[in-house]
Amino acid sequence: MTSTVSKGFWPQGKKCAAIVSVIFDDGLDAVAQAPDLRGRSKSFSVWQYGATRGVERLCNAFADAGISTSWFVPGIVAENHEELLRDVVSPSHEIESHGWNFERCDAMPATEGVDLLKRSRERLNAIASNEVSGFRLPAGNWPRRFDRLLVEAGYAWSASLNGDDVPYSHASSLVEIPVHNELEDRPYFQFNFTPAFPKGQSRIPSYEAVLGNWIAEFDAYRKYGLCYVIQLRPEWTGTPGRIVLVEALLAHITSFDDVWLATAADVARWHAGKGTIAPSDHPINVYEAYVDEERAGER
Repeated sequence: MTSTVSKGFWPQGKKCAAIVSVIFDDGLDAVAQAPDLRGRSKSFSVWQYGATRGVERLCNAFADAGISTSWFVPGIVAENHEELLRDVVSPSHEIESHGWNFERCDAMPATEGVDLLKRSRERLNAIASNEVSGFRLPAGNWPRRFDRLLVEAGYAWSASLNGDDVPYSHASSLVEIPVHNELEDRPYFQFNFTPAFPKGQSRIPSYEAVLGNWIAEFDAYRKYGLCYVIQLRPEWTGTPGRIVLVEALLAHITSFDDVWLATAADVARWHAGKGTIAPSDHPINVYEAYVDEERAGER
């Protein structure tokens, strides 16, 4: 495998791809770690800020930059914030699935998981301007052969795993768009005193340093012709000061005319059209072979 894609790899003669995505959990991620949080208005308001102010600020930043984005939303959040999400919906923005209620798919029977995946997709389709085809794992580990369950539930692609810098296809044909922690806002900015998120309370770095990281990563992805995926959350980067970081990052990305700035669904459809499956030495296949070998040794 090579760390640099060949010339002509991307459509339209572009040098690399870039996807701007938003994860809108409305606090479900925090409640999953501290179930009593809903009854603690002061603490829970940290996450409610996303719906109250952050979503609007992100949408305004995207409109000013003239870009299309991909929003990952749990089905229950779509029910609770239908009007807000309808304001987000437009030909420029797609809404994709982030599960139903921040469930762990690795902690439930496959049939139950498929039912929830279908339920989420159906609920989101009721308000989305696009046909919901993508998924991002809400929590837990990627269940073995989970790609097949996603295909069964009607999904065509996922943006959940980390083991590459360009899209690849699972054996089931499900397209995977790799994501990385350093290109999320939460590892930098999530902070709450009680309960302690993160444990140890060491977070919230210099804003300039975070922007520098994101731009340095983008410049490297562009240099090597890869697929850059920034992941934003309205409660963390939708504040008055941090939205400036988003605006500066988007200004940097859009200053290059050789970048394919697309939605995740656009990238997935393009990759699926190539009809290529990940080779045997790809991390996803190496992992599957390793698990098969381990299980065979236990018999």
